[in-house]
Amino acid sequence: MKKEPLKKGHPNKDHFKQKQQQKKLFEEKKLFAWVGLAVIILLGIIIYSNSLKCSFQFDDTIHIVYNPAIKNLQDVKIWWNYSDRPVSIFTFALNYHFHQLDVYYYHIVNLLIHLINAVLIWWLTLLIFSSPALRDQPISKHKKVLAFFTALLFVSHPLATQSVTYIIQRQNSMAAMFYILSLALYLKGRLPETANKHKYILFAGSLIAAFLAVLSKENAFTLPLAIVLVEIFFLQTKRLSISFRDYRIILLIAVFLIFIVILFFKFPLSIFDPIPPTQGNTYTVTSLNYLFTQFSVIVKYIQLLILPVNQTLDYDFPISDNFFELKTLFSFLLLFALIILAVFLFNKHRIFSFGIFWFFLTLSIESGFIPISDVIYEHRTYLPSFGFFLILSSGIYALRWNKYKYLAISILLFIIGTNSFLTHERNKVWKNELTLWSDAVLKSPGKARPVNNRGFIYLNLGQWEKAIADFSKAIEIYPKWAVTYYNRGVAYEKLGEQQKSIVDYSAAIGIDPKYSEAYYNRGIVYGNMGQMELAMADFSKAVEIQPDYKNAFYNRGVCYLSQGQWDKSIDDFTKVIEMDPNHAKSYSNRGAAWANLGEWDKAIADYSKALEMEPNLATTFNNRGNAYMNTGQFEKAMADYFAAIEIDSNFAEAKNNRDKAFQKLNSGKTSLK
Repeated sequence: MKKEPLKKGHPNKDHFKQKQQQKKLFEEKKLFAWVGLAVIILLGIIIYSNSLKCSFQFDDTIHIVYNPAIKNLQDVKIWWNYSDRPVSIFTFALNYHFHQLDVYYYHIVNLLIHLINAVLIWWLTLLIFSSPALRDQPISKHKKVLAFFTALLFVSHPLATQSVTYIIQRQNSMAAMFYILSLALYLKGRLPETANKHKYILFAGSLIAAFLAVLSKENAFTLPLAIVLVEIFFLQTKRLSISFRDYRIILLIAVFLIFIVILFFKFPLSIFDPIPPTQGNTYTVTSLNYLFTQFSVIVKYIQLLILPVNQTLDYDFPISDNFFELKTLFSFLLLFALIILAVFLFNKHRIFSFGIFWFFLTLSIESGFIPISDVIYEHRTYLPSFGFFLILSSGIYALRWNKYKYLAISILLFIIGTNSFLTHERNKVWKNELTLWSDAVLKSPGKARPVNNRGFIYLNLGQWEKAIADFSKAIEIYPKWAVTYYNRGVAYEKLGEQQKSIVDYSAAIGIDPKYSEAYYNRGIVYGNMGQMELAMADFSKAVEIQPDYKNAFYNRGVCYLSQGQWDKSIDDFTKVIEMDPNHAKSYSNRGAAWANLGEWDKAIADYSKALEMEPNLATTFNNRGNAYMNTGQFEKAMADYFAAIEIDSNFAEAKNNRDKAFQKLNSGKTSLK
């Protein structure tokens, strides 16, 4: 039989077409991902665009504006040891190094971190839906859409404004950034399709990010438990079992033990000590009443996530001392029901169960047993909110996607659009200190701190009557807060009502006998009233309480000088100079004391040092001229009197002294002839 010759094979057209379609689909998905990320970032920029010129607020002044620890980037020791959050403090030092106190660049960094977090939320959501436990679920077919909407919900929610627009809360958003990055790298390394050679790099990156997280803020210490959550919810498809031969279990235990050791050394047991009333709070915070209060606080957080209205920096939230108070008990039962629901949802709706557990876990440090003076702050919801947004986007998908796809998208877009508007409006409140605290007074009129703080802003603006009105209201709300009396005393002093200011400074001292600033200010008022003995007594008390109180030493020295107590004044001015070698007025006044003691050479030396630092001190030129006169140096005396007159053309004493020096100089020349 004749064989047919072999023919060359022809490509399968259908196979080729299929390959082309797959390639096209891949490119479309890739394009969708990039466009989606661009939309997320662009939305974040738009809604926070009006926050970039908002002023420094509240704790910003302590930790940034007046914080010497961030003023020298090269001094690693000082900024590293400033707090338990050196990584976030380092970023403030960088900001100051390059742009000093230009608030715009601080906000740029905060916004950049928020945008990175939104991208990381997008990536982590994709990884979750790509995990072994979910990849075969119908919902995972739409993982890119779900990741997109989850990230949009995160970037746009107005509760995030306190973590983004409030500059010091960069610590919170930075901790969240490294926290999410660590978790995402770990999850990526645990996915079956990840090549073994990449796993160790990913795990190492996850560990580094974890340490950066805990060095940014302490709430990141829940990260090992978050990894356990991910293992249980998304990486275990079979019945949960633990084998100590599994390197992953050993790795998890090792990391967990390291974190426990760090916690042991980093936080003493004193963190559980009760916190007495502070900053206008009328209650003592203990571990127990803080926990009871947090039941209601967490319910409030959930309400704000669902319906973000009436936000404020300073909530007037009552402390709960009894578990069986109706509000506390109801809140506990609601939260307990949510946890039970999460347990029951584990098998059928794992993503919802995870979202609930994530929310409670990431809140646990700041809403647990460790007492914090302020029981509620919006920024504490920043990281926990991911669980809520994951539930929201997945829940709308589960209810409406298959039959009403466009309705589901419309609902999500409406929520995102509304939240974006609310965020943009909320940023307007953060514009400056007056707008922020006026809003806080409006929302919490029965709390002393917002009223006092607005009064302090009025004080800085020179609006004394408005300041006094606010301070008086704050005192009415909480009459045992020394700071408010002190502030009102300053306002009365500015108005020239010295007796009223003395009454308020005395009231502040009565509440807080170690209030050195109140003693100092009362001493100033006594001095201005000519009551030098009382002034010196107050300055002495101030330096007794605060031995490095430079201004108190200086003003006591001035009092001693006016009373003719030359030796004591010299001692005080010398102490000031030891603390501040560039304190020109102390040199000048010490020179005057030496002059009164007839120590002319020492007087001339101190006057000269003062003029070297501040060459526009007319009185010091005149005084040095007098010292030169007493040592027979008439030409130098003439030069100093002329210098004094050049600075102050109406300086009659210097003109008179100049004439005397001229006569002495001419008299000397005549006798020489």
